[in-house]
Amino acid sequence: MIPTNATTFISDPYVRRYRDNAEWRATVFRDMILDDAKTRGSNLTFLDIGCGKGFDGDEQLQRDIAKVAGQYIGIEPDPDIKMGDYFTQVHRTTLEDAPIERGSIDVAFAIMVLEHLGDPQPFWDKLWDVLAPNGVFWALTVDGRHPFCRGSLWMQKLHFKDLYLNGVFGERGTDRYENYPVHYRCNTPEQVEAFARRFTSCDFVNFARVGQLNAYYPRVFHGLASAVDRRLIRHIKVGTLLAVRAEK
Repeated sequence: MIPTNATTFISDPYVRRYRDNAEWRATVFRDMILDDAKTRGSNLTFLDIGCGKGFDGDEQLQRDIAKVAGQYIGIEPDPDIKMGDYFTQVHRTTLEDAPIERGSIDVAFAIMVLEHLGDPQPFWDKLWDVLAPNGVFWALTVDGRHPFCRGSLWMQKLHFKDLYLNGVFGERGTDRYENYPVHYRCNTPEQVEAFARRFTSCDFVNFARVGQLNAYYPRVFHGLASAVDRRLIRHIKVGTLLAVRAEK
C-alpha cells in the first residue's frame, strides 16, 4: 500500500523555478530526474517512454539525460518519428508490449504520456515488472483536477479540438504537437495511487503559475486567461501540471 504522506523528494526549489521564474517545464523536469538519479549511483539504465521528438519536444534536453546514462532505452510507438543516435536501443511499440528485461531499469520517465492511457493498469503493471528493486518512475502530465482537462475532453468529443489547434498553431505534426487522443484516467494523485498500489511510495508535485495556458489561446485572450489562472490557483490551488514520482 502506498503511504499517503510520502515525501521522499523535496519539490520546493523546482516549483519556485516554474512559478516565480517562469522557467520552461521541460528544463525543470529534466533537473528533477537528473538530481534524483545522482543519488542512485552511476552507470544507470534509463527508459524514456514516449521518446519521439526529444524530451518534451527538445532533443538537447534528451541528450543531457542520455549523457549520464549507462544505457538509454527509448520507447516510441509512432513509426514515422525519427530517433536520435544516442539511444542504446529503441522499441517501436508501447511500453506494455516492449521486450524489456524484467528488473533491468533504474530510472524510467514519461512526459505527457499518462493522459493518453485508455487502460492505465497494464502500463503500471509493466513498469513494476521492468523496474529494478528501488527503481523509480517519473511522469509529467496534465493535472486531471484542473478544468483544462474537462475542456480538452469535451473539445475532443465534439471533434473540435484539432480544428482549433490547427487554427491557433498550424498543421498537426508539422507546426504543432500530434495531439493524440486523451483520456485523463491516470492524472490525479488518487487515480495514480489506485493503479500503482504495488509501489513502495508515490509523490506528487503540482505546478501552477499565472499565464501557464496562454500559449493555447490567441493573444487577445491572454489577459482573461491569466485572470482565470489567478482565481483557480487561489481557490482550488491546482495548476495544470502534475509531476509523479513512484518508487518500486
